[in-house]
Amino acid sequence: MARKTKEEAEATRERLLDAAEAVFLRQGVARTTLEAIARQAGLTRGAIYWHFRDKSDLLEAMAGRVRPPLAELVESHCREADGDPVETLRQLCLFGLRRLTDDPRHRRVYTILLHRCERIDEINPAVSGQDALIREVLTLFEGLFERARAQGRLNPAITPRVAATGLHAYMAGLYSQYLREPDDCDLDQHAEALLEAFFGSLFLAPEGAGELPGRTV
Repeated sequence: MARKTKEEAEATRERLLDAAEAVFLRQGVARTTLEAIARQAGLTRGAIYWHFRDKSDLLEAMAGRVRPPLAELVESHCREADGDPVETLRQLCLFGLRRLTDDPRHRRVYTILLHRCERIDEINPAVSGQDALIREVLTLFEGLFERARAQGRLNPAITPRVAATGLHAYMAGLYSQYLREPDDCDLDQHAEALLEAFFGSLFLAPEGAGELPGRTV
């Protein structure tokens, strides 16, 4: 019986998160009430408070469903790239873009986070969680760029920190533009070319293949 109760509670929690995702996407986060989410789920407001402290806690849990553990993701791609920091960066970015185009939930949640989530006091706790993830990603990128520089592969005109900031901003821009106007930012067809357009300014070609022009980000 205890197991069944736990399973039912988890099913209710997922039902509430699905409902929040639908209402946030339709109305925006600031204009969404807990009552609206409860109605969408066919549950009571009390059911929401059983599982979540408030709306920002609900938003953060909803976002958590599309965030794979970063350390595991990096380890997996680093292993697949035989430890090559440049290829690891490339594959991480490509994975993010492919997931955006292939996973409907990923698209819905990032549409909410990037285009339906106002940075106001009520939502600040959830926004802070997103900001913490951005800092983690920047640290990860910078570490990989540091390794590339140690191998003599990073354009000497660009520091690892600048490269990390530029890459994150570029990826955020691709996410935002694709979610706003997917026909004008065709990631299905051009994800690799769009990444290469940015990576080409960061890295030197392998020895013997000539060097890419030294441009700053």
